[in-house]
Amino acid sequence: MPLPINPITPLLSRFRRLSRGEKTNWGVLFALMALLLFVLVALWLYVYLKSLERPYYELKGYRVADQRSLTAFLRREHNRTQLAQLADFLERAGVGDVTPAANLLRQGPDWLDIEEPPFALPPQDQWRNMVATLAMVRDRVQPAVGPVEIVSAYRSDSYNQKAGGANGRAHQTFCALDLVPQSNISRKELIEELRSLHARLGPESNFGLGVYSDVRFHVDTCGYRSW
Repeated sequence: MPLPINPITPLLSRFRRLSRGEKTNWGVLFALMALLLFVLVALWLYVYLKSLERPYYELKGYRVADQRSLTAFLRREHNRTQLAQLADFLERAGVGDVTPAANLLRQGPDWLDIEEPPFALPPQDQWRNMVATLAMVRDRVQPAVGPVEIVSAYRSDSYNQKAGGANGRAHQTFCALDLVPQSNISRKELIEELRSLHARLGPESNFGLGVYSDVRFHVDTCGYRSW
């Protein structure tokens, strides 16, 4: 039975028959290919390592502070204890199932640009303002447009001022949420569903609705209006 031929052997044989100049050319070509491969691997590794350093993840084009940023925030002073108290309050109010309480600490997606903390704790005397808004999201908004994710909830005065928000804005009183849909619903369909819902619920709902230039939208229960 003949032995199998090593596929490298014919290549080596052909290489040995090349002239010195041809061997040099092939050597240069292989060196350039190896260098290109090295550069590509190094670039991929750099991008990968930089992605690990980012304190956020992308959500529908918005930057949301990641778990490491939240953990760092909760290590400060009594933040973890206050968050637990907020979660307990919302649970007793019947809206603890809408979203993890930590999501309500997200100030907004432009926190890096304006050099503000990504999270802030609302004053305890404002916690009740969020109850009706969370109920609105769970009972009315999500049945109409599907699951949503919070990109902005409570905002400190400092954050709101730097972000260009209006004074007395509902975010500052812990009454408002900026949301994006988890699904790929189009902006046109999203607007149609939200405006139809807003009209059906009427002034007695205190439903405040705002739609931004993409699929991000604002929900509060601080007064019936829309924009």
